[in-house]
Amino acid sequence: MTSLVMGERAIPRGGIMWKDSVRLAGLLLVVAVTAFGQAQGTIQGVVSDNSGAVIPGATVTITNVDTGVERTTQSNQVGFYSVPALNPGPYKATAASDGFAPTELANLRLEVSQTLRADFQLSVGSVTEVVEVSAAAQLVQSEKTEVGQVIDSKRILEMPLNGRNYLELAKFSVGVLPARDLGKGTRQDGEGGGEGGLLAMGMHAAQTNVLVDGADNSSRNSGGALGFQAQATKPSVDAVGEFKVITNNISAEYGYRMGAKVIVSTKSGTNKLHGSAYEFLRNSNLDGTNFFANRSGAPKPTLRRNQFGATVGGPIIKNKMFGFFSWQTTKERLGQSFLSSVPTAAVKNGDFSGEPNPNMAIYDPLTLAGGKREAFPNFMIPSTRFDPVAKGIVDLYPDPNLGGTRNNYFNSPSDTIDSNQYDMKWDYNVNDNNRAFIRYSIRDENVLNNCPLPLPACGGTGQTVKLPGNNVAAAFQSTFGASMFNELRFGYTHFPTAFDIPFTENLNSTYGIKGAPGDSLGDGLDQGFSLFVPGSNFTSAGPRAFWPNINNLDNLQISDNFSIIKGNHTIKLGFEYRRTDVPRYPSRFRRGQFNFSGQFTAEQPGSGASRGATGSGMADMLLGWANNETWGFPNGEEIISPYMGTFVQDDWKVTNKLTINMGIRYERFLPPTFPNPSTQTVSRFLTEINGRPFGDGEGLPVGAPGAWGEAEYLPYFVQPTSSSDSGGKTDNNNFAPRLGLAYRATEKTVIRVGGGLFYGESDNVQGESARFFTGAPLANEFNAQQPFTQTSLFVKDGFAPVTPEGFPAPGLSATTAQDGAWPQFYSGQWFLDLQQQLPLDTLLTIGYNGTSTSQLASGININRPLTLGDGSVNVNNRRIRPFFNNVNLVGAQFMNANYNSLTVKAEKRLTKGFTFLSSFTWSHNIDYGNENLFQGAASQERFTYNKSIERGNASLDRRLAYVLSTVYELPFGKGKSFLNGNGVGRWVLGDWQIGGILSLLRGTPDTNTFNQNTTGVGGANRGDVVRDPNLPSSERSIDRWFDTGFVVAGQPGQLDNAGRNLIVGPPTHNFDFSLSRRFFLPFEGHMIQFRFESFNFTNTANFGRPNTAVGSANAGIITTASQPRRIQFGLKYIF
Repeated sequence: MTSLVMGERAIPRGGIMWKDSVRLAGLLLVVAVTAFGQAQGTIQGVVSDNSGAVIPGATVTITNVDTGVERTTQSNQVGFYSVPALNPGPYKATAASDGFAPTELANLRLEVSQTLRADFQLSVGSVTEVVEVSAAAQLVQSEKTEVGQVIDSKRILEMPLNGRNYLELAKFSVGVLPARDLGKGTRQDGEGGGEGGLLAMGMHAAQTNVLVDGADNSSRNSGGALGFQAQATKPSVDAVGEFKVITNNISAEYGYRMGAKVIVSTKSGTNKLHGSAYEFLRNSNLDGTNFFANRSGAPKPTLRRNQFGATVGGPIIKNKMFGFFSWQTTKERLGQSFLSSVPTAAVKNGDFSGEPNPNMAIYDPLTLAGGKREAFPNFMIPSTRFDPVAKGIVDLYPDPNLGGTRNNYFNSPSDTIDSNQYDMKWDYNVNDNNRAFIRYSIRDENVLNNCPLPLPACGGTGQTVKLPGNNVAAAFQSTFGASMFNELRFGYTHFPTAFDIPFTENLNSTYGIKGAPGDSLGDGLDQGFSLFVPGSNFTSAGPRAFWPNINNLDNLQISDNFSIIKGNHTIKLGFEYRRTDVPRYPSRFRRGQFNFSGQFTAEQPGSGASRGATGSGMADMLLGWANNETWGFPNGEEIISPYMGTFVQDDWKVTNKLTINMGIRYERFLPPTFPNPSTQTVSRFLTEINGRPFGDGEGLPVGAPGAWGEAEYLPYFVQPTSSSDSGGKTDNNNFAPRLGLAYRATEKTVIRVGGGLFYGESDNVQGESARFFTGAPLANEFNAQQPFTQTSLFVKDGFAPVTPEGFPAPGLSATTAQDGAWPQFYSGQWFLDLQQQLPLDTLLTIGYNGTSTSQLASGININRPLTLGDGSVNVNNRRIRPFFNNVNLVGAQFMNANYNSLTVKAEKRLTKGFTFLSSFTWSHNIDYGNENLFQGAASQERFTYNKSIERGNASLDRRLAYVLSTVYELPFGKGKSFLNGNGVGRWVLGDWQIGGILSLLRGTPDTNTFNQNTTGVGGANRGDVVRDPNLPSSERSIDRWFDTGFVVAGQPGQLDNAGRNLIVGPPTHNFDFSLSRRFFLPFEGHMIQFRFESFNFTNTANFGRPNTAVGSANAGIITTASQPRRIQFGLKYIF
């Protein structure tokens, strides 16, 4: 079988890799007149006298205690005032009016994205008599109707935080889970989570939007192998001031994605010089051992992780200009354990007599007669028969360092991570009416994942990863009188990711391998050599075939919001424009790949049994007889996706007790364009057939085989009007109304209700899968099946000399197209909650949240048989178009999802050194297909034309979740109730602090498979359910997690009745713990903090997913577990 990977002509490397210095220099020149982020808040209220009568024209001054920056406004005719766009932090507010004594509210604390209510009640008196009032902490939220959670600086800095990634703390919010807690972790699930992805209220991680100082920091399409939710830059814990996770009823100001908004505010300089220097250290000496490694006696992998850095902030011009700088370096060395199968010295020399199966003779492919071959005498291949190129590759294998012929080589290299993160921020109070800021963040990260075998043998895996990210946020604000305000916002993200192999020079020429396409491209990416795959009994030789893979991202944001206060209305209207540019340079099989199945040294090549019992892939490799060769050219492209949104938001203070937040947003997600397409390749999209949707089974005509380019098929595919046209339609109906009501029943009781419509961005890069080649739908690989008796492809001859223009017409084993309708995902979301302020500065919130999401995209196979069979007839003979195999439609938006949850949250604000946050969520997430947003459902569905039978538990479903976090400063030491002097007792027992995070999560569901074919449609087979698969807790074990006999074979000609995700996996129980001690230095405000942190402190074994292939020997068995206990020490100098 010969495989040809077909793609477009490679984009020159310089055409993709933008010159950062030039681009960023240009950006820094324009940011002085641009943008603020939504990370700020508002202080507003009513000015009245002692009788309750409002006081118009009162002067209100809001002062930031840390910076001394003042904002002044006047109350309007109804006594209402509002001061927007304030940085989070401590404030004081003063109100003054003729005939009344000025009143000052102290101890105001404004949080990120908060609307803080601060009412004044003025008393008659002299203007020289200032009445000072200490403002009580506002716990209930009566001014906004969004559902969210603020994670303040105390929690960010003092909680035990594995990896010191602040986004891990988002799980403190009700309805939020880190994506990695699903236990799925693969890129195709779209929820890898290693970069901090999170799920909120049943939404996919790809729909979460992280805004750092108002600038989008999410990677979007360029995540590639990182997953959908990678972060372009990763501000350090010490650079983040606080952040807010908003999960429901988000203001009309926000759009673009329909999931959670994470609003991050980085730290700024103040009038006092402040900062820190720190180092955190981890190594494996005190760590626990993975449950299964401990069970098998495997050694604990070595680990050494150093994370160190510093921050400094302060005034550049007092009360006017401030600066802040953060730097953090991470160095990690993590030992790996690889057990590989390498040829012995005898095998390398052609002697197979020592192979484990004494009956596995090696047969001479040149002796075929009557369907049989003659064996090589004594299992020995003469050296004169060796292929010189293949023999050279075989000799690259290291000699075994363990006994036996399988799993006979152990290697333990260390993977490396070297990362630097820099964050710089400047704030400038231009004058009383104008303010500006700019923040610039840099990420420089390099990762090495080692091969299982020493280089150059490698073993078919291993990679290098380069992650250089840049993110800019900037703003310019202007105040016009007491009632008008404008904010111009700007954001820019540049995130080129490069995945490559750990080789530095081209070795194909060194080893005599001819014709690999990548060797002649001249793009500087020709290192390494072809991959050799000698069957399943030996580890491959050479680097992985799919790299390099370069995915770039340039994301530009510009928006302008204008606010006006009219009576009790605060009206905001604005416009947002985004332009996402994703140049990509994937290189599949540019170095080529040889496969050796053992069929050419088998006795009877036409017999499957004989091929399984005789012959050897390594013997085929020594002879140089490959059964499959694969090679191809890079499939480079550039995808540009514009977005436009506009909104009007009205926050109406109807009465002193009732607030209404209402707004509407309009969004346009334009289909992608391809500015630099190949002359050979255009993009096409499948349309409705005769006005009928593809899902009714009449998507393609029935008839004799023919070429896709013939006239009878053209109506079913849209030809672009130009080379840069995507061929897709624009959805112009994306109106998104939002409405919320907050009723303050008492000063300590608020009832809130709200809902709205939200639209989500599609991952337009999936359109790459729909690229068409010379009039035929493009399959990434061309396969021409050869008979087992056919002459081999010889390694010494290399790869056939072809050019991208010279590829033959593609085989039609699989075809891919993109849904051309291009409607956007949308979600109706609603909530109801009750907030009650309790004693001891504690807030209790009980709530209900619901979402109904439509037009989610997934994959669908539109060339399956229209009717059920009995499984005895070949599926291909019953397809709509028998000449084709699968016709996969990606981006087909037929999936719906529903989510409902009940939540209970108790939060105690920090007082007397103690704070806690307790979040409980009961939820149920139901959908119609795999959580893969684009291509997963086609492989799991039972019958394409009846999607309703796939309705079931979503793969994202985690029914119960409880998270408790706390920080407690023990009451001993400086400023505490006990031992606050300088005695021995204080030095021993004083100034200690403990913290902890307890997470209790129910397991996620999974779908079984069953090895049968009763329907003849090529869909998933699961069997018929005869009993509940989930065993009582007393009967569950890692060797039998579920009842593996819960399904039996279905009836021929009928669909199985086993639904999706019936099996519930293991729960997760985790407790992280921290202990710290502060040592106060003789200089005011200076201290040293020692920290001990332990993750999975109880060393609980949290098991992975069981094998769900019912009928297999491993069904119901669990073989993986998450990390054991990890310990980290830290030392910080704080001033």
